[in-house]
Amino acid sequence: MPIDPVLYGLFIAATAGFIFSPGPIVGLIVAETLRDGPRHGLAVVAGATTASFSYLAVNLFGFASIAALPEIVLASIRYAGALYLYFLAYQAFSRPVAAPDATGILPPAAAPLWASYRKAVIVCATSPKTILFFAAFFPQFVTEDRPLTPQLIVLSATFLAVAFIMDMGWVFTATKAKKFLAQRNKLSLANKISGSALAAGATLLLFINN
Repeated sequence: MPIDPVLYGLFIAATAGFIFSPGPIVGLIVAETLRDGPRHGLAVVAGATTASFSYLAVNLFGFASIAALPEIVLASIRYAGALYLYFLAYQAFSRPVAAPDATGILPPAAAPLWASYRKAVIVCATSPKTILFFAAFFPQFVTEDRPLTPQLIVLSATFLAVAFIMDMGWVFTATKAKKFLAQRNKLSLANKISGSALAAGATLLLFINN
């Protein structure tokens, strides 16, 4: 095995704890699923996975180029991402409630799937300090007596797998919540929950990465 088994187990546990903590992407997954259904939540997961893969690739091969960016550039990108999330939160709060038909079926989502995917990519791209986190996080689980690159590749693949599985869990949870609210004609509450999740994600993006 290219990585120490004990460190590998600790890495999986630490990754799960990190991903489980609510953040911008979790807020977006919940919001899109509550608003437009599980397929849109899955589109967010796909966008987040794509962006995470790009971040991990940069971490492996081009970390210095990101680390060398001036602080003002990193901060400006982060603030732009937070403003974008606040804008999405406003849209969620002000969106009309979709009423189910006589059979209790909700109308199909108006927004295309690619829009949810794009939102996830934008939100991830506006958190450049994530790559700095990876650069500080991953070295804690590698050893000097084994080749470095294979260890980082295994850790990166594992991170993507754990993130995907746990993000799918958020989609499942939000889907169940939407069905529960729809059965009780409380879909206006779903919009409020969506807006609150997005606003919380924006606030976390601003303050956690300081």
